[in-house]
Amino acid sequence: MAGSLNDLQNMLNKAAKEIPDKALRIIGVEGIKFIKKNFRDQGFNDTGVEKWQKRKTTDKNGRDLTRYSRGRNAGGVTRFGQRNADRAILVGHDTGGDKLINSFKYNIIKASNQVHFNTSKKYAARHNEGLDGMPKRQFMGKSKYLDAQISQKIKKELDKSLR
Repeated sequence: MAGSLNDLQNMLNKAAKEIPDKALRIIGVEGIKFIKKNFRDQGFNDTGVEKWQKRKTTDKNGRDLTRYSRGRNAGGVTRFGQRNADRAILVGHDTGGDKLINSFKYNIIKASNQVHFNTSKKYAARHNEGLDGMPKRQFMGKSKYLDAQISQKIKKELDKSLR
């Protein structure tokens, strides 16, 4: 009986040492997955998906920018209309792999047990928070969905280490 208590104590000590580092990695990986999921869903996932506002296709005077209004091409699709027809929101035209969705990274700061997410794109905050007249199209932030994903993964890791 004493051997099994020592084994249990050793297992608990090992788990207590490993879980904080694993938890920080899990938070980073799940955070990046969450951001990419928001881009795929074209909205912010919290208790449900809050869809992003559509791209504006009219000018100040209310004219449709996707169609020619006069001339021999009247009613035809403009170059702007062709580029934007099936393009997802917050995805630039002809950007290759250099898109906002691919610019996110995370850093683990062990001294303070924190995970920091960052992007190389200067305009990310403008879109995420809706600054300077831009409609808010949030892809990062506090979310019950993300909290549930993180706690599920941490529980799974804890179960694995206590086996």
